[in-house]
Amino acid sequence: MSLFCPQDTELYPILPRSRPDRRILGHISAEWAKIAEIVGGIAIIASLIFVGYELRHATQQLQLNSDIDADMTNAGLSVRIAENPELSDLVYRGERQPETLSDEQLDRFVNIALPRLAMWENTYDSYLVGNVSEEDWLAWDTFFQLRWNKPGYKYVYAKYRAGFGKRSSSYFADVFELGASSESK
Repeated sequence: MSLFCPQDTELYPILPRSRPDRRILGHISAEWAKIAEIVGGIAIIASLIFVGYELRHATQQLQLNSDIDADMTNAGLSVRIAENPELSDLVYRGERQPETLSDEQLDRFVNIALPRLAMWENTYDSYLVGNVSEEDWLAWDTFFQLRWNKPGYKYVYAKYRAGFGKRSSSYFADVFELGASSESK
C-alpha cells in the first residue's frame, strides 16, 4: 500500500468517490466552446489582416526595388552615352530632330528613349500609388520634363503609346500635347 495513492480508501476513508454532475459540465463546456469559437474567429480575422498588411508591404517593397533597378540601369546607360561621342551625338540629334536620323539610327535612339520613358512612367505610377511623395514626384517630374520633353521622346511616345499604361498614357498625352488616344490601354 502506497502512502501517496489517492485510490487507497484505507488512507482516505472520508473522501467520497463522487463524480460531478454531467449536466453542469455539459452546460459549462458548451459555454466555453462558444467562447473558444468566437476567440478563434477573431484570431483568424486578425491573422488575415496581418497577412494582408504584410503582403501589401512586401509588394510595395518589390515595386520599389524594381524601380531602383530601373533607375540604376538608366544611370548606366547615361554614363555609356556620355562616354561615347558617336552615341552622344546620336542621342542629341534624336532628341531634337528625330526626322534627320536614318532608320538604323532611329532604331538605336528608340532603344535609348523607351527605357527613359519607362523610368518616367514608373516614377509617375509610384507617385499615384503613394510610393513616391508629392514633393519627390514634383522634383522628378521637373527633371524628366527638362531632360526628356523634347521632340524625339514625343515621337517615340507617340509611336509606342499603346505599350504604356492607361494612367501614364493620359499623363504623357498631356505632357507631349498629343491629346487623348483610343490606343492607350
